[in-house]
Amino acid sequence: MRNSFNILFRKLVFGLFLVLLLLFVACKSNVLTPDDKFLTRSVTVGGQTYGYRIYLPPNIDLTQKIPVMLYLHGSNRRGEDNQSQVEDLADSIKWYPENFPFIIVFPQCRPDTFWAGPMTDQAIAALDQTVKEFNGDERRLYLAGYSMGGFGTWQTALTYPNKFAVLVPVAGGIEPVGTISEEDRKLLSQQVIMAAAAPDPYRAYTQALAKTPVWVVHGADDEAVPVEGARKIVAALKAAGDKDVNYTELEGVGHGSVAIAFADNKLAEWLKKQELPK
Repeated sequence: MRNSFNILFRKLVFGLFLVLLLLFVACKSNVLTPDDKFLTRSVTVGGQTYGYRIYLPPNIDLTQKIPVMLYLHGSNRRGEDNQSQVEDLADSIKWYPENFPFIIVFPQCRPDTFWAGPMTDQAIAALDQTVKEFNGDERRLYLAGYSMGGFGTWQTALTYPNKFAVLVPVAGGIEPVGTISEEDRKLLSQQVIMAAAAPDPYRAYTQALAKTPVWVVHGADDEAVPVEGARKIVAALKAAGDKDVNYTELEGVGHGSVAIAFADNKLAEWLKKQELPK
């Protein structure tokens, strides 16, 4: 009798274990692990396939519209590994998750080029695909970028002037540092080419973007991209009547300003309020 009871008891315990294991697996399939923080996706544009990554905030409710940021990385993250482009913001997201209550799309620029032409096309395609996949809010699309991506932020905004609710260029500018080759010039959009050829390029940019909220961040001691460009575009936007222009100049900071920029809770709170007018 005792043996039969022990056998029955072990079967019940084993059965309970299996049920709990199945429940755990079922729940786990709907939860992102730390290794899944940046989802892997790809998009095909012009016959070329480009990888990109996506950050989803914890406990995201996909039944509700959520803002989406397109983030354009700097030149040192170029490649085709579909990994290094997240490193600009990875630590910021880790240490200040409350500053990122939105989806982030991380396209990757190919080597030896920049955010223009096909690279901009694939970035916009990745953004649009993410908005569709995760119920993104098309009235709350944020455009941000650092260094080369800061320049890309201005140029992409000029090329798509009614797409983004807000711009956050970090350590970027509108005037190139150094000379632009004819080959690179061919990649620029017509809007950017016309603005660059204007008597006052800053005025040309602000005429197109004067209604767009902007938060510019730049290191006062930036050794790679002169801070004067940031000061000039901010002044030009204010002169053009932009009612929501913000500027953070980081004293004692050089070119490496992106982590400091996105650690700013004031920037995070400001982003939450931004959306395109109805």
